[in-house]
Amino acid sequence: MEVKNWEVKEQFRFPQSFGIPKEIKTVKVTPQYEQSEVEDAIQIGGIYHITCYVRFEEGEHAHHGTGDFTQIEDLDVQGELGYFEYAVPMSVDISKQKIQAGSTPSLSVQNVNSKTTGHEGIEISWIVNCEYETSKEQIVKADVQEAVAQEEQEEQVAQVAQKETKELNAQVQEESENLEESELQFILNLDDGYSKLTFPSNYVFVKQKAEEE
Repeated sequence: MEVKNWEVKEQFRFPQSFGIPKEIKTVKVTPQYEQSEVEDAIQIGGIYHITCYVRFEEGEHAHHGTGDFTQIEDLDVQGELGYFEYAVPMSVDISKQKIQAGSTPSLSVQNVNSKTTGHEGIEISWIVNCEYETSKEQIVKADVQEAVAQEEQEEQVAQVAQKETKELNAQVQEESENLEESELQFILNLDDGYSKLTFPSNYVFVKQKAEEE
């Protein structure tokens, strides 16, 4: 099962005659949609149907930065409460390669939040969840990609280990050569401070015999 989600946000403002929107009492967002197939995709089209109760208080407000606001003209007012409905267009395309043949995607809405925006209006946002069965081709492709990534990671580890081994061997070899050169140099340096004496092998014997005579 694959789940994709995204956020939708809408801002609304109202005629000044209704006053300032002070509080959002209740809000509900319901997805209403139909599905159709084209050559390489499944298209989901419809609306997010919004129903909302807003409490107003007396006051004037200048609509600053109203470019992102949708004007609500048809408002059912009962005392301080105003009720309105609005339809936000919906359009979703899903590649057929991603969906299991014979399965049907589904849309749902969660985490509906609302707030007033100063003296200008209100903001309503929600999270859309789109669920569908993943095709076997996509599952196999994902498994192959995971295996390739694991193999590449193992290869990188092996290369690092091989490099470290080569560096260690080179260091040991260098230290060994330096030690040999040091020992040889030490021996060569002894020639300047010591003299060599040569004794015949029978020197002691000959000297002893002469003393006896």
